[in-house]
Amino acid sequence: MTAAAAKASGEFTITLDGVDYPVVFEGGQTPPWKVTVNARSFTVVTEADGTVLVDGIVRDVTLDGDGVRAGDAYHDLAVSGLSVGPASSGSSPAPAIRTESVEGAGAITAIMPGQITRVLVEPGEDVKEGDAVCVLEAMKMENELRADRDGVVSAVHVEPGEDVEKGRVLVEIE
Repeated sequence: MTAAAAKASGEFTITLDGVDYPVVFEGGQTPPWKVTVNARSFTVVTEADGTVLVDGIVRDVTLDGDGVRAGDAYHDLAVSGLSVGPASSGSSPAPAIRTESVEGAGAITAIMPGQITRVLVEPGEDVKEGDAVCVLEAMKMENELRADRDGVVSAVHVEPGEDVEKGRVLVEIE
């Protein structure tokens, strides 16, 4: 991955209880990330166990149906304008892929726990860097996972409706 692709930024909108909040995301594929909500900036870090720290404070926030539960309070939540994919000049997506070497092939892995909603490639298919290979739904958002290289799909390890854990190999590209 190039240095340009390791850094990403994006803008989208969160609607919480009917009120729109503009959000700006800046960072790379690993924490910390700078998140600005309604012109207020926060540093966000995720731990290996799934804990989320905002400005160094653990937040008790969970997604629940079409909303979010913060402590004892429940809020309706919607996200719009969020495009997840590899960074490219002039675009604003957040990072979408994590790659590692698996038996000599490029592995597209789950960026977080979730459910595969669509598989967009099949073994033997040619792909170009940036092509969407599958869609992972997590935290009520669809994340298009994209090829990090040109190549041929050598294996698809998931199917729609399958739940996956973070780091699981989904698609291999040679």
